[in-house]
Amino acid sequence: MIADGEKEDTLIRAQELATDILVLSRNQLLVNLRYMDRAVANIGFIPELKATFVADGRNILYSPWFVINMYQTEPTAVTRNLLHSILHCVFRHYFVGKEIDKNAWNLACDIAVENAINELSQPMLDCRRMSAQQGFTTVLKQELPALTAERIYRWLLDKKIPDAELIENRIPFTGDDHSIWFGTGHSANAAESDIDLNELWEKISKRMETELELVIGDDSALTQNLRDINRVKHDYTEFLRHFGVHGEVMKLSDEEFDNNYYTYGLELYGNIPLIEPLEYRDQNKIRDFVIAIDTSGSVEGEVVQKFVQHTHDILAKQESFSTRVNMYIIQCDDRIRDAAYITCKEDFDRYLKEMEIKGLGETDFRPVFAYVDELVAQKKLTDLRGVLYFTDGKGTFPGEKPDYDVAFIIHDDGLSDVWTPDWAMKLYLAEEDILNDRFGR
Repeated sequence: MIADGEKEDTLIRAQELATDILVLSRNQLLVNLRYMDRAVANIGFIPELKATFVADGRNILYSPWFVINMYQTEPTAVTRNLLHSILHCVFRHYFVGKEIDKNAWNLACDIAVENAINELSQPMLDCRRMSAQQGFTTVLKQELPALTAERIYRWLLDKKIPDAELIENRIPFTGDDHSIWFGTGHSANAAESDIDLNELWEKISKRMETELELVIGDDSALTQNLRDINRVKHDYTEFLRHFGVHGEVMKLSDEEFDNNYYTYGLELYGNIPLIEPLEYRDQNKIRDFVIAIDTSGSVEGEVVQKFVQHTHDILAKQESFSTRVNMYIIQCDDRIRDAAYITCKEDFDRYLKEMEIKGLGETDFRPVFAYVDELVAQKKLTDLRGVLYFTDGKGTFPGEKPDYDVAFIIHDDGLSDVWTPDWAMKLYLAEEDILNDRFGR
């Protein structure tokens, strides 16, 4: 029978040995992947008997016995799994929403990370499981322009793959335990809850993206994942405010009026206030405005209707309509299919009620801008603030910048890469956010 003292000594030696193995693996990453220095150095190691191999954003929580056995079986697996866990942090995979499909997200994240590691072609990262990954990875590369977690996740959901199959497919891609992502694992960060890990890893990944483009190039899987996660995403409500123009409205300005002085004067002098209320308030008002809708076959009708409905709701809620507006809602695929003239909120309400998607052909953005230019030339739009174009971004753009602001609101299906001209503003709205009414209002 082994005495308690001997058990404790054995555990201490195991922890020391496992830590040495992990430090050796970390040093290999630092020497061979210099652009990952900050990411690798940010991770510490904490032995945790109840864990296997888990990254919580600050540390690797590991079972000493698990690490030692892994090293004895396949030494390179330790280095690979360490990088696997660190890349989950760099890509911020562990910040998951409540409505996420757990099995699909686990598989998508592991595939994205393993594919990025495979493309590095580093012998120190080669493992037996790589050969078992090739079949599924090949299929995904034929279907998707880039293997990022979000794209793979959307693809898995679209295919309606059963949970049992998702779990089985994940086996050759597994490098660590994800249970902590969903609040079911062990975390050593309880005392460090004041640290904003998301902000920390965002800074690390942005710096890494810049360095990677110089070292590897912008077409590597690692760079594509970083570019995707670091892509600026805006609140649509705030974005729409940029298209407001100032207009003076006959309305009491509560912000500039001190009610105490006003009522004191009435009490002191009867009907004579000390300070008159300001009648005018400067507001952002939509005057001349164009909403263009891409009605090509790749943009679904339900998504279009949701977008237009929410644009209406945001404008109405924020009092963004003037007493009278000049607003055009244009439907276009490769030609103008419909143009509705909106002069007031009632017109917009009526348009929504009777809205019918017309087109479903190819996409060419130029007819809309030619149409708008004609409206400006005819002085039907005399104070045009801008054109808001809802599209999937796949089409022919004008060669030159128009004389007014343009914003492309990209219907992001998560499956395709999109490009817009440098002179246009752009905002990405994920399809699930549009359909589930998540517009940041």
